[in-house]
Amino acid sequence: MRRSILIVGATVLAGALAGSAQAQTIVSMGKGYAHDCFTYAKAGTDAYDGVEVCNQAIAHEPLSVKDRAATFDNRGVLLDLLGRTEKAAADFRQAMALDASLGDPYVNLGSMLIKEKNYDEALNQINKGIELGVSFPQYGYYDRAVAYQLLGRYKEAYYDYKKVLEIDPSFAQASERLKDFIVTRVPAQKQS
Repeated sequence: MRRSILIVGATVLAGALAGSAQAQTIVSMGKGYAHDCFTYAKAGTDAYDGVEVCNQAIAHEPLSVKDRAATFDNRGVLLDLLGRTEKAAADFRQAMALDASLGDPYVNLGSMLIKEKNYDEALNQINKGIELGVSFPQYGYYDRAVAYQLLGRYKEAYYDYKKVLEIDPSFAQASERLKDFIVTRVPAQKQS
């Protein structure tokens, strides 16, 4: 039986691709400032004001452990928007320390590690986050695809970008990244 082999090749602009990794919000069940922190992080606007709202939630609101972890995660998303990668990574680690069962902080830390060009560790964190479950899986698969692509693991990257579009067909960045790929099928060699 002859089977064709799928060969995937890609071009990589490492700097631009590393910068495209995305942190994602985590749904907070908190009220007041914690909920507002989530709203700022989800909207991705007014990051300075959003960080201050998150600070108020962390400092002054009686939150469950899960909501406190979610608030650290959401503040980390806002810090990332401000380009404060190290502080964002610290918040993601704090969220993980508070509630290790939440997948979102692992994926978000992975996106920070991609920006730091630590692709292998980013992949480990993202895989753990996806395994635990995330609020918006398309972002987890997108970040993992970015890490795979930067590691030269093009076939895995290609399939993860395709997975992103299965989940969210309007995810423009994944569509754009797929333009980097050339997919060909090569027939298997005849066995003598």
